Amino acid sequence: MIYKDKHIWEENPSEADNYRQHYLDGCNTYIKRKNIEGKDAREKSAIGILSNEEREAYRKKYIQMLGIDLIEACDKAVEKIFVGRDDVCSIYRLTVYITEEIPFYAMLLVPHNAHNSPLIVAQHGGGGTPELCSDMNGTNNYNHMVQRVLERGAVVLAPQLMLWAKTETETMRAHEIEFDRAKIDNSFKRFGISITGLETKGIMKCIDYASLLPEVNSNNIGMIGCSYGGYYTLNTMAADTRIKAGYTIAAFNDKDVYDWLDWCYYKSALQFQDAELAALCAPRKLFISIGKKDEVFDYKTGLTEASRAERYYKNQGFEENFCFSLWDGGHTLPDDDKGIDFLFSAFN
Repeated sequence: MIYKDKHIWEENPSEADNYRQHYLDGCNTYIKRKNIEGKDAREKSAIGILSNEEREAYRKKYIQMLGIDLIEACDKAVEKIFVGRDDVCSIYRLTVYITEEIPFYAMLLVPHNAHNSPLIVAQHGGGGTPELCSDMNGTNNYNHMVQRVLERGAVVLAPQLMLWAKTETETMRAHEIEFDRAKIDNSFKRFGISITGLETKGIMKCIDYASLLPEVNSNNIGMIGCSYGGYYTLNTMAADTRIKAGYTIAAFNDKDVYDWLDWCYYKSALQFQDAELAALCAPRKLFISIGKKDEVFDYKTGLTEASRAERYYKNQGFEENFCFSLWDGGHTLPDDDKGIDFLFSAFN
């Protein structure tokens, strides 16, 4: 049959668009219903964590969800290069291999008087680098996070996540190395892994190395982070029980609202959101800070999560080890030292 260049029927685009709109509306309505079901499922799965055995079984599920357990072991030697020193510390660059192919970069800052000292992982956020959050590379939004930890005498480990900035802003420096985090995360997820799982594994391998340094007390390990760094503080502490205390800043929120691609995993809405990760941090000390003037995340989305996290700690009998702080500032480390004091109190 030969078809002539003519329409069988003259389409009315606006009429057909009604069907497309109904399809979209239906998907959004379905997601709202599933979010409600997810909240109920999370309550049931985490509320019963009372014993160490139950907590470890729950942690295993979390590690499997991120795909950390699927990343092959690698015994490649850590590379350590001396960078320089100032009045406070000696500075090194580390290359830690997550797999044979993947070198993971971190900075190591060792105070000159370090002896049997705490080890603190200080994690930058989106658009950041170890140099930026250490005040080595211009104005930033970390409010001297690394310096304030160093002055307590801690050895500081500052890993590099695949989050460096591509464009210059008032608080970020531009880097010419192009990357597509979402594409890499998608590729990893095809194999059951995730970018969060990979980078969490990288942080854990950095801890493997740094905890053996003669200046470090391996029983006193903590982590602090702002924005994405706060997200990784919560995630890494949930996975790695060597971290004795955590301070997460400008990151605690409701993933039903902030369902970013690299923050979502298979069935995560049914088992793990921020409050449930906090439950996995118990009985260890956890300080959560969010700001009323945060321009990235609406602080109100974190209030319910924080209330649930506090309840999980209380149910496990460790409510004194949990602290939530809502302050008047923005997307940065608070000016006061309450969170840092709480972090270091775990090492007394």
